[in-house]
Amino acid sequence: MSRKILHVLFLLTFILCRGNAPIDVIQDEKPTVVDNTAFENSIKRQERIIHNPDSKPYAICRAYYEKYLIYKDLFNYDQAIENLDLALEAGLKTDRKEEIVAQYKLEKLLVYFDLLEYEKVSELISQISDDDVKYFRPRSLSFYWLVLARMEIRKGNTNEADVYLNEALATLIENEPHQVPLVYRKKIELYKSLGQHDKVIESFETGLAYAKKHQISAYELGLYDDMINYYSEMGDYKNPKYIEAVQQVKKLATAHDGTNRSSKLLRVEKELLQKRKQLEVEKEKRNRNLLIALIVALSIVLLLLCYFYKCAKDKRILAELETNNMRDELERVTKELNESGQTKLDLNDYNLTERQLQIIDLVKQGKSNKEIGEDLFISVNTVKYHLKIIYEVLNISNRSEL
Repeated sequence: MSRKILHVLFLLTFILCRGNAPIDVIQDEKPTVVDNTAFENSIKRQERIIHNPDSKPYAICRAYYEKYLIYKDLFNYDQAIENLDLALEAGLKTDRKEEIVAQYKLEKLLVYFDLLEYEKVSELISQISDDDVKYFRPRSLSFYWLVLARMEIRKGNTNEADVYLNEALATLIENEPHQVPLVYRKKIELYKSLGQHDKVIESFETGLAYAKKHQISAYELGLYDDMINYYSEMGDYKNPKYIEAVQQVKKLATAHDGTNRSSKLLRVEKELLQKRKQLEVEKEKRNRNLLIALIVALSIVLLLLCYFYKCAKDKRILAELETNNMRDELERVTKELNESGQTKLDLNDYNLTERQLQIIDLVKQGKSNKEIGEDLFISVNTVKYHLKIIYEVLNISNRSEL
């Protein structure tokens, strides 16, 4: 079996090893192999949340976190990390920043542990403080201890590693027994380094019993792969347990097609992106057409306003001219004298009001309509109104010869 296949099988150990979401997502969910349709439906659901303008940062953080878990389970770590970073970005806008940052550190730690990038794992371990650990729920805390145990095994600190493994085992048995096989896989590694064959076999059988009880084929596969490595290192290829492990790995490995599923999910995301772009184009087109219609309507309204303004202005000008003509004619007529030196027009012969007589007197003094209004405490329009009546009463248009 090629080294690449062995590496992929090793990664299957942590399939569905989901840290507790900082926002209460996918908790107490039994790890299992989810069919591709379920993955696609989940991706579509999360995309709707992410791109909904009414979604709160908290909900967006959850959506990106769920996408992270899906891609992580499918070994697409580039997409997993990208969505984990986006979950952090949204989470920092909530009131649970400390909890989300703590969970982010742990998930990043688990990703690099899956990728066997132990330098980055060590760096992240140094960044996780006691304040961060207090936010870890039992499952997350157990995974954290498993990572610490593996790092201690690498350093040769078997006693410290055993302490971490026992802590993790006790926590998982009490809270999430279906995750127990993970601990026994690490115990196999520990006892193998110590040359304790009986405990290696005991850890394998106990872990396998838990995996079968909870029907988690990914853990079964991982345990069988551990036994293949164990007997391969000893060169004991004829051992019945080695032969059984090889057969079981071939059988179980076909159930895990992470690369193909990941490609399908990426295609689904691409299709969703294209649909969003198409909707944006259609929306932009509708907005553009609406803007054009609005501009046309406003232009028509503006033209009508200009037309009515011009008409009103012309009418006002004509009215002013007519008023001025009436004033001039009234002033001329009232000032004309007959041959005896008296005015030709006797205002007492007409039925004029006192106000109208006052206006006539002020007109004779050469005052403007505005000045007349100010003197009599009336509006300019009232002055014009009285002038028109006076003009008609005196029948000035027929008195040009007077």
